[in-house]
Amino acid sequence: MIRRLPAVVLGLTLGASILTPAAALAQHASVSAAPQPHARKSLPSQSVWLSDVRRSLKGANRYLDRRAARAEDPSKLAIVLDIDNTSVQSHYAWPKPVIPTRRVANHAVSLGMHVFFVTGRLNRGLGMLDPILFDDGYRYDRIFGRKPGEDLVHEKSRHRVRITNRLGFTIVADIGNHTSDLTGPDTGRTYKLPDYGGLLD
Repeated sequence: MIRRLPAVVLGLTLGASILTPAAALAQHASVSAAPQPHARKSLPSQSVWLSDVRRSLKGANRYLDRRAARAEDPSKLAIVLDIDNTSVQSHYAWPKPVIPTRRVANHAVSLGMHVFFVTGRLNRGLGMLDPILFDDGYRYDRIFGRKPGEDLVHEKSRHRVRITNRLGFTIVADIGNHTSDLTGPDTGRTYKLPDYGGLLD
């Protein structure tokens, strides 16, 4: 059974949205994503979005299987997840889970890996996400969030470096719906979910 660490209370109120700077993906990261739909003037239906999410995550569980099989100790491996419109349906059906993402996260846990959430939310109200994520069926170690005024790419990179250097894990996969979720060091293989040209926070 995975050990739950105390949540770091660094996030926004539940109703807040996340900024999306157009940072380029780090060149060293291996990017796995379905082709993004053409720019839209409005968001697609929930069913189309979920289909696009499933396409973006195709092959993720097989990749985790291979990484676990090659690892001397799979319990030293971790994956990182964004929250809004990556793990939870913040736009379409708050607070329901994004089922394809949950399947990947729980598959990682079944292989002995650890799961960390790194969100752009600030600290007010972030503690309320613990019961939501748990009720949504996620099993994870910790939530990391953003300091007031901190750039998203800097914040997410900082926490990944902390997970790697201070907590001693190797991050093998990073899942998010914005390039800011996936840019910088220690991402492992990245999975870019649809944001439809920034329309979906």
